[in-house]
Amino acid sequence: MSCCGQQRDRLQASHSPALARGSGLAPPTPPPPSGGVALRYRERARVLVRGPVTGLTYEFSASQPTRNVDARDAEALLRTRWFVRVR
Repeated sequence: MSCCGQQRDRLQASHSPALARGSGLAPPTPPPPSGGVALRYRERARVLVRGPVTGLTYEFSASQPTRNVDARDAEALLRTRWFVRVR
């Protein structure tokens, strides 16, 4: 028998990139220093985003809207239209 927690984990794993507001995901993991792309979050609410390629978790908020993300995750995050590339 499965419990509802396993169902929730399965549902989160099926969505890419995983976006969650609040405290549903693990704490953010900093990306590797090389090969990063600066992205700016266009919304104000705090959000944790899991990179679809690396699995790294990035945190964005109104107070810290710009983060350096792994280049392998950047294109997928930009497609959500919640992020813009910092030039």
